[in-house]
Amino acid sequence: MKPMAKMKYHYGLKMRCYPSDQQKQLIKINGDASRFIYNEMVAINKELMQLRRVKLPIDIVQDRIKQLTMRQNAKQMSNHYQFLEDKRIDSLTKANAI
Repeated sequence: MKPMAKMKYHYGLKMRCYPSDQQKQLIKINGDASRFIYNEMVAINKELMQLRRVKLPIDIVQDRIKQLTMRQNAKQMSNHYQFLEDKRIDSLTKANAI
C-alpha cells in the first residue's frame, strides 16, 4: 500500500456527533476540571519562580516552596481541592492537564 504522501488524492471523513444531555454534562465537567488544573499549575509555577528568587533561607518561604512542589502532583492536587475527587472526572483528564 502507498503512503498517503504519494497518493494522488487524500480522502477525509466528515462526521458530526450529537451527545445526549448526560454526555454534554460529562464533557463540561471534565473540560472545566482540566482548565482549572492547568491554570492552577501555571499559578503554582509562577509563584515557585518568584519564591526561588529569594536567596535568603527564610523558613516561611522554604515551607511554602515545599507545599507548592508537593501540590504539583495530580494526586496531591486532588487531595487539596476536594471537588476534583468527583467520580465523574476522569483520571486521564487530570493527568493530561498537567
